[in-house]
Amino acid sequence: MTTFRAATLTWPKTKALASSGATALLPIGSTEAHGPHLPLSVDVVIAEEVCRRVAERLNARGLDSVVFPPVAYTLTDFAAAFAGTVSLHADTARALMRGVMEGIARAGFSKVLVINHHLEPAHFKLVHEAAKEARATTGAKILVADHRRKPHGPRLGDEFMHGGSHAGGYETSLMMAAAPQLVDEATRVALPDLEVDLPGRIKAGAKDFLECGGVDAYFGTPARATVEEGHRLFEILAEVGEAALEGE
Repeated sequence: MTTFRAATLTWPKTKALASSGATALLPIGSTEAHGPHLPLSVDVVIAEEVCRRVAERLNARGLDSVVFPPVAYTLTDFAAAFAGTVSLHADTARALMRGVMEGIARAGFSKVLVINHHLEPAHFKLVHEAAKEARATTGAKILVADHRRKPHGPRLGDEFMHGGSHAGGYETSLMMAAAPQLVDEATRVALPDLEVDLPGRIKAGAKDFLECGGVDAYFGTPARATVEEGHRLFEILAEVGEAALEGE
C-alpha cells in the first residue's frame, strides 16, 4: 500500500482513492513565532509528520490514505506581537477549516482524520467546532485527534502538561526528529531554561506570550531537546491519531 499526497495526484486518481475508501488526513498548524531557534512553520511541520506516521500505520494494515495540503493559517493571538505571526479572526479561521474539511468530504472521502498541532486553546476549540459543523453538512466521519486528553497528555511529558510546550523541549525535540535542518542549533543550545506554567498563566488571565513571560516566544527547555525524544513523542502522537480513527 502507498501513502498518497493529494497535492501531487490527478483528479481521477483522487476520485479512485476516495471511492475505494482511502482515509483522508488533514494536517492543521499555524504560522507563528516559535522562539529564536525554530521557524514559523513548526506546527505545520509537526502536523504533517504525524500524518505521515499515521499513514505508515494504516499502510501496515493494508489501508490507503491521502495526506492533504495543510491548513497553515489560523487564530494565533498569543504570538501576535512577534514578527511573522499571522493570526486570523476566529470566525475566519473556523470558516476556513470547516470549508477545507467539507471540500475533502465532498470530493468523496467518507472518513477524514484531522491532525492539529497548534495548541492555543481558542484555536483547538475552533478545530473541534469546524469538524462538528462539517460532519453535519456532509455526513462524513470527520474525526479530530486530540493528544491533550488523558491518557495521552501525561505520556507526552511534564513540560507538555504544565510548561505550555511552546518551542521548548517538547516541540524542539519533535522538530529535531522531523526537520533538523530547520533548527538553529547554535541558538538552541545557548537558550536558558524558562520554566513557566503557561496553562496556569493563561487561566489567570494572561492574553499573550509577553504577559506570560515569554519575551522571546519560547518556554521550557529547548537546550535539553533530543532527537530520540522527538521520535518517542511522534510515535505517541501517531498512536493517538490511529486510535481516533479506530474509536470513530
